[in-house]
Amino acid sequence: MKLETAKSLLLIILIGTSLILTFGMWNYRAEYEPLNDDESVDKADLGGEQKQENDVIKPNDVVFKINGEFYSYVDPEDSAELFEDIQTWEITDLQNTDAEEKTADAEVEIIFPTGVPLSLFENILNIDRTLSNNMNFYVDRFYIQLQEEDQLLKVYFVSLDGDEAVEGTIHSTTNYEQLLSMFSNLTDKKFEENYLLTETARNIYIPVEEKSMESFKYTFDRTNSADVRNIMFTRPNLVSESKSAPESIMYRTDDRQLNITGHGMKFINVAEWNKEPVDKSVFQQSLENINEHAGFTDDYRLDSYTNDSVTYRLYRFQYPVINNSYMDLSTIYQRWQSDQLSEYTRSLITLDTVANTSSKKLRDSDEIISSIQQSKNIADIQDVQIGYRLTVEKDVNGEDYVLLEPDWYQRVNDSWSAVPEKNTGTQNVEGGS
Repeated sequence: MKLETAKSLLLIILIGTSLILTFGMWNYRAEYEPLNDDESVDKADLGGEQKQENDVIKPNDVVFKINGEFYSYVDPEDSAELFEDIQTWEITDLQNTDAEEKTADAEVEIIFPTGVPLSLFENILNIDRTLSNNMNFYVDRFYIQLQEEDQLLKVYFVSLDGDEAVEGTIHSTTNYEQLLSMFSNLTDKKFEENYLLTETARNIYIPVEEKSMESFKYTFDRTNSADVRNIMFTRPNLVSESKSAPESIMYRTDDRQLNITGHGMKFINVAEWNKEPVDKSVFQQSLENINEHAGFTDDYRLDSYTNDSVTYRLYRFQYPVINNSYMDLSTIYQRWQSDQLSEYTRSLITLDTVANTSSKKLRDSDEIISSIQQSKNIADIQDVQIGYRLTVEKDVNGEDYVLLEPDWYQRVNDSWSAVPEKNTGTQNVEGGS
């Protein structure tokens, strides 16, 4: 074969090989789409709303106290509306005071699920100046007292340890008369009497009237696993993926790991963190981080707050939702080390439409109070609330749905569980996947 002919044949072979490889690259699809630029990563979000402090820090009890008796609204929506009004009332003349001086015949006690730094109330209430910068000044409630002689309202913030108190004044006659009219109508059907528990970790008020509530079946949406991966990893194309079950995926890099199991996720970051102090509180960092990826996909509210962690709980119809499965589908939890997110667990479901309802009669308050008073750990009980137990069930067609069932719950060591049945030492079974 002549040399020129051989060269031509070799060239044809090389060109053909190049075309085949190019065609293969064009038609190849990886197990997940590679993302090579930050702009693509930024577009991934969970589809929720942007939240501010006053959107997630809300009370779970508003109690009217008069002459040793305690009342609350029957419908918690009315309590929510009252608090929205109170948020607009101008509080002035703030000053440190003695907690022992907080005495009155008539006052409203506004109770939150957890203690937060006093300074956060600057963004929740209409306050005319900066509150205490003492980060150890935590409060879980504040009080509004009627001062009949001066026709004004006094506001008191008392620290959890009782060592500090701040007093403010609401000078508005309109606000005073609005609150006074409520106290004048506590015997109306809109209100119900409460029983006070004092043997518990903090004062707890339990409505004495028997209640029936609706159970709900919901259809729901589930966040795509790839979207979660793209949020939690800045360069998803470099992430390794493994599947151990049909609904269980692990994404991993050298210092980050994301587990998606069922309808929840857990993210862990073990990268070396900056040990320098940061200007923002863990709550502010958490709020900004979740807003960055539109992570408030439902009515989530602050449920627990520590120096390095924050938990938000799902609420429905003003009632807390509880799910104690392996992947808690009722909460968003974040843990921070300095300015680094080190742990993030959350539900990946968003409730959609109500598919069905049914009525359920709750245990009466006498049984609940008796059960709590019989408890060996009564001094550790932080709260007692009516809440919805969330479980994921399957219908006759094999389709998943969310079931919300009302029951009485107690909180011990920041963990919710059903109040035990009377005269038994065991807890009601919780959870569901």
